[in-house]
Amino acid sequence: MIAGETVAEVRRHFQAAPERVFAAFADARLVGRWLSPSPEITLTVLAFDFRAGGAYRFAYHLPSGDTVTVGGAYRLIQPPTKIVFSWVIEPPDEHAGIESEVTVTITPDGTGAELLIHHEKLVRADAVERHAAGWKGALDQLAALFTIQTAHSRGSA
Repeated sequence: MIAGETVAEVRRHFQAAPERVFAAFADARLVGRWLSPSPEITLTVLAFDFRAGGAYRFAYHLPSGDTVTVGGAYRLIQPPTKIVFSWVIEPPDEHAGIESEVTVTITPDGTGAELLIHHEKLVRADAVERHAAGWKGALDQLAALFTIQTAHSRGSA
């Protein structure tokens, strides 16, 4: 990490159409299945209004029994290529109050899509590291979800 850096970026290629990757962010049922740093951390979708100006709120349930709550608003939605939203962790978390912003960019790439998560305005170095690791873990879970969905659709064909 570069000193003074306030951005976490994670990039991943998926063997899924851009529309399918976009849908993973746009459907609360899907979001609840993958948007957490690890399988041990479960996500409850408390609010989900997927439109520009709409709000979301998620509760992350940690193995320790603690809960981390995150909320924000969708600032821009351009199906199936771009989503911009604020990301604010609520107290009592150590990173509470950092008003950061996430830009999701989905680009067609061969037979699939490239997903870029650009999480900026993370004003503490440990917040950059935490969020980069969190997004990497979440994208691992998204890849697993796509694998399950693909296997299920092949099995029912």
